[in-house]
Amino acid sequence: MKVLVPLDFSKEAEKALEFAKKHGWSVIVLHVLEESLLEKIYPWFSRPGLDFKKFVEERLKEAEKELEKYDAEKRIVKTGKCWKEIIETAEEEGVDMIVMTERGSGAVAEIEEVTLGSCAERVARHAKKPVLIVR
Repeated sequence: MKVLVPLDFSKEAEKALEFAKKHGWSVIVLHVLEESLLEKIYPWFSRPGLDFKKFVEERLKEAEKELEKYDAEKRIVKTGKCWKEIIETAEEEGVDMIVMTERGSGAVAEIEEVTLGSCAERVARHAKKPVLIVR
C-alpha cells in the first residue's frame, strides 16, 4: 500500500510516519509551506535586499533538506494551502491513502485550528482518497 504522510516537522506529525512504517507501507512524505505564513514572516526573517521570491526559494531548500532525514520512497515540498496541497498531491501520486495526525504542533497549528478549522479536518472532508487520522 502506498500512502501520503504530510509532515510539519513536529513530533506529533511524525507519529503518522511511524504508524505507516510500522505497517510496512510505502511512504511519500509531504511538507507544505503555507503561503500566508511565508508572507507574514518575510519581514522578520529576511535579509535586506532579499526579495520575497528568493525568500520562498530559500525556505523550500531548507524544507527539502529537513525532509531528507525521513525514511520515505519520495519526499515532496510545496507551497500553498496545506489541505489543498495534501489532497492534490495524493491524487498526483496515486496513493491509496493519506495518513496524518489530527494536528501538528506549535502556534501556527493552534491559530489555524481556531480561525480556519484544522488541516486534517479539511483533508478528511474534501479528499477523494481515504484519510486515516493517527492519534
